[in-house]
Amino acid sequence: MKGKFILAGAMALVTIGASAQSNDYKSRIGHGQDSIDVIEALQIYNDEYKSKNYKAAYEPWKTVLTKAPTARVDTYKKGQWMLQSLIQSETDPALKKQYFDDLMNLYDVRLQNMDVLNSFSGAKDQSSKGGIICRKAYDSYFMNPTPDVSKSYALFKEGINDTGNDTEGFVLYGFIQLSDSRFEYDKDKYREDFINDYLQVTDICGQLLEQANEYETSIQVDPESGDTTVVLAPEAQKIIDAYQQPYDLAEQLFVQSGAADCDALDKIYRPKVEANKTDNNYLTGVLKVLRSFDCTKTDLYEIAADYSYQLVKTPAAALGKASKALKAGNTNEALKYFNESLALETDGAKKAKIYQAIAVIMYQRGNYSEALKWIDKLPNNGSLLLLKASIVARSGSHKSIEATGPYCLAIDICNRAKAADPSCSGRANKAIANYTANLYPKSEAFMAGVKAGTRVSTPYGSTTLRFR
Repeated sequence: MKGKFILAGAMALVTIGASAQSNDYKSRIGHGQDSIDVIEALQIYNDEYKSKNYKAAYEPWKTVLTKAPTARVDTYKKGQWMLQSLIQSETDPALKKQYFDDLMNLYDVRLQNMDVLNSFSGAKDQSSKGGIICRKAYDSYFMNPTPDVSKSYALFKEGINDTGNDTEGFVLYGFIQLSDSRFEYDKDKYREDFINDYLQVTDICGQLLEQANEYETSIQVDPESGDTTVVLAPEAQKIIDAYQQPYDLAEQLFVQSGAADCDALDKIYRPKVEANKTDNNYLTGVLKVLRSFDCTKTDLYEIAADYSYQLVKTPAAALGKASKALKAGNTNEALKYFNESLALETDGAKKAKIYQAIAVIMYQRGNYSEALKWIDKLPNNGSLLLLKASIVARSGSHKSIEATGPYCLAIDICNRAKAADPSCSGRANKAIANYTANLYPKSEAFMAGVKAGTRVSTPYGSTTLRFR
């Protein structure tokens, strides 16, 4: 009677599963005795799983995975959680290894049957090759009683390269930890890998965190205290929760590592640039790395840019040519390549750096009106605002109180620079002190009947008079 009761209950489970998942459910649980074994095992392991009795659930679960790997998606979801729990709680080394091997096999079986499983599963249960490999990589390192670092690293790279910006945040968090451990074990051997891994993790996280900024925020005001709180959209909060930590960890580990200075990068890439001078994909990657670590003034950057430019005119190659021309003092040639890079570039942040470079050249040439055209393309760039303040202050004089207006406007612009970019506050304060020294004394302004705060016009806009 007991066996018949289990079988009847299990058949009811099959009926429900069939209507919920697919009309093809019966074929996925096998035929004959196999199907009976699977039905009974399903009921037993589900009951034991719900009771968190994972040891009792283990064998019937394994029967389902072995005999009916395409029966249900939750065979993999529950199996993953169950095996992770068993690995963490087991004290017998042999059993711990057995559970770990089963966990690795679970990912392999899911990968083999991915297309069938995706054919009947809902949106939340869809899986990808890269996603499965990423989870296998994570568990192969963090769940393995005796981790194989090389194997786990290779899995991480394969999975992340396949998944790209869809890589889960916890995977990136684990990956950069593993990469840092490899680097600390052998810095000379793994330095280049660690640099590239850092760039990959921060690039993925950075792009996704930028997307979070695109969602609208709301402001909530406490009716009693009047305090305001910025409330993020749920979609933005979800992105931040998933990707801010791996981004911060990558930055922290990289700063602590001391992995990249220009001399170290030169030792890594110089022989490889020569060996790959006809491979533009490789050269473009090197240029990206050198730019990321402010090594654009090195001769290696120029050499790689020259080789790349000869193959394909890319924004990075043109920038390298511009840098070389600047170093040689040939600003006309530099401007030519800067404009060429600008025409090819599509990334707004990279364009901004080119605007800045051109503005500085025009300023150094004394072509202030042209410099201002480029500066005004970036109204929130602290460094360029300070450059603008310098241009504005040049039109000030002491011929009259009103003629000191440009100094006042320059101070306004310096304050805007500090607000836009706090990192330039030191330079801004120094400039403000210089411009303040050129203001009219309060006593002379008083005798002339001119009050502070009086609006005046300058060639660059209006401002209010200040006195010292």
